[in-house]
Amino acid sequence: MRLPVRDSSGETLHATYGVYHLTRLQADQKKDLAAAFAKAQERLKERMDAFEAARLAAMRAMAERDGADEAFDNAVRAFSLAIRAETGNSIKSPLYTKYFGDGLTAVIGVSLETELQKASVLLSKLAEEEDEDLKAHAGPLAAAADALAKALDAHKKAMDAQAQAWALLQTEKVNWADAYKRSYRELTRIYYKEPKRADAYFKSPLKKKKPKTDNGNK
Repeated sequence: MRLPVRDSSGETLHATYGVYHLTRLQADQKKDLAAAFAKAQERLKERMDAFEAARLAAMRAMAERDGADEAFDNAVRAFSLAIRAETGNSIKSPLYTKYFGDGLTAVIGVSLETELQKASVLLSKLAEEEDEDLKAHAGPLAAAADALAKALDAHKKAMDAQAQAWALLQTEKVNWADAYKRSYRELTRIYYKEPKRADAYFKSPLKKKKPKTDNGNK
């Protein structure tokens, strides 16, 4: 019996080799062996499902984070346009440079963590603003920054959960392989006079295809 290649996916181990082996055991009424290996199959499937759930949760969190980032950027753009409307569209006016001294991109074209820092600076300056029209942007900016901070934190936690689920899946793949080998040892003990019969309970691993080399022939 040869084990599946080490880097086989959990799906391949479970749905291909595991299903084949378990079905052969059940068909030949190897009840104890089948029950033991069925548990290994179940544990592997649980870890696979947990990882897939974590992966999807991380993807949703990423989409929500990106949506919150876009909403924040739009709030900052709206504030920038409001200032330009009061300064004759001048980005060199003292009022504009007070808030966007390094330009708009320096606020919304940076890392999300830096965007939040820039938002804090903008809001701090807005707290002292006397122009009521400009000051009205403080609420939307604060709300957008808060939503972005929460979405960013949620995404980081989702990514951590995905990484943990992946690590647990890799550990369970090792446990599955141990159960697979243990089943083989038991079968060779049963068929000690004909040890090759044990091999029939296991699907032969597919050989990896060697990459084609260009030898100059077309």
